[in-house]
Amino acid sequence: MRDRIICLVIACMAMVYSAQAQFTVRAEGGVLDARHWNFQEHNLALTGYWTHYPNELVTPRETRARKGQIHFLPELWNETTPTGKGQGYATYQLKVLLPDTIHQLAVEVPQLYSCYTLWANGLEIASAGVVSDKGETAVPQWIHQAGVISMDPADTLVLVLQIANFHHYKGGIKDPIMLGLSTNIRDHAFYAITASVIESAVLFTLALSFLILFMVRRQRVVLYFAFLCLSWGARAWFSNVYPVTAFFPSIPWAWVVRMEYLTLYSGIAWAALFLHALLEKLSHQLIPYIVVILNVSFAMFTLFTPALVYSRWVGLYLAVAACVLLYAAVLAIRALLFEQAGAWYMVGSIITGVAMFGYDIVAYNKGGVYDFIFLSIGYLLIFLLTTVVLLYHLNVFKSHGEKQVLTYEDFFKK
Repeated sequence: MRDRIICLVIACMAMVYSAQAQFTVRAEGGVLDARHWNFQEHNLALTGYWTHYPNELVTPRETRARKGQIHFLPELWNETTPTGKGQGYATYQLKVLLPDTIHQLAVEVPQLYSCYTLWANGLEIASAGVVSDKGETAVPQWIHQAGVISMDPADTLVLVLQIANFHHYKGGIKDPIMLGLSTNIRDHAFYAITASVIESAVLFTLALSFLILFMVRRQRVVLYFAFLCLSWGARAWFSNVYPVTAFFPSIPWAWVVRMEYLTLYSGIAWAALFLHALLEKLSHQLIPYIVVILNVSFAMFTLFTPALVYSRWVGLYLAVAACVLLYAAVLAIRALLFEQAGAWYMVGSIITGVAMFGYDIVAYNKGGVYDFIFLSIGYLLIFLLTTVVLLYHLNVFKSHGEKQVLTYEDFFKK
């Protein structure tokens, strides 16, 4: 009963947090009225209708003499262009009306597809890669960064953003640019990257611990979980806020993207093998091997084709990942019915995983703000709950009223 309460409370907390929506003001007609926004308490997502100059790379000075269109951001080009393609270039402009008492502002710019330059009141404050109207000269780069706005006290901020993409299937902006006090923006960007680094460090530690345990016990389930932790720990460096580019800005973009995809494929493959080994009597023999074959196929396709080609099929792959999640849910239910030790921790892990996925979808569809720190904590929680499940499976933890003490002898006995 105690296990059930702990797991359900943790999972419900994750779901409640993931369902929270942050109210924000929205730009209309290229103008965002933030004069009543409390910048002391919250950063502001620059969502809404920006002035848009399609198929043009317009400088801040040139925008004064040009009349653009109105376009909603953030939004991917694939969803707005008649051809459904994400390749091309464009310029966006937004006027932000500010309170008279607000100074020392900054922006937090997430990864955009696939290179950009951002100006504030005519001064460049952030860039990634090299923006160009030709694929041969454009250089993609994904980096999560903060840009400080150096400006005299003013009540109007004019942002001009140039974006170009010739190397990835997706183009445009998926996540909103954030505006806030420079201290708040810098702290949030730092904490987001730090959370990913900590997530990776914990997962690498788990991987090393279970690799050592495998050398003693020689059980496949232990090895599979170690490689699962290793894959997801590596993925933390190559996704979301991309810490690898923050520490190594010169790393080739092509390898960053490939690693993001390859760590996802390997993680799902190891997860399927781990679940099968953990609940072998309740699992179908063919399912994990089908999942592995599909993931190896996607991995080989990723290794031998350019990003513009393999990134197009990530939507198809998400169906494979969804099937694995469904497979895990079915196994968890069967484990409960057969009263497997630690089954409630598995249920908590799966519910938390669904909450993370739901949070991701809701934040994206509503133009909300991703809390990368929350995502890192959520992923760690999934793995820690799964670790408990594995320890029950290995009889390190006892159930049904027996002692629940972890000892050196229990941990390393064969």
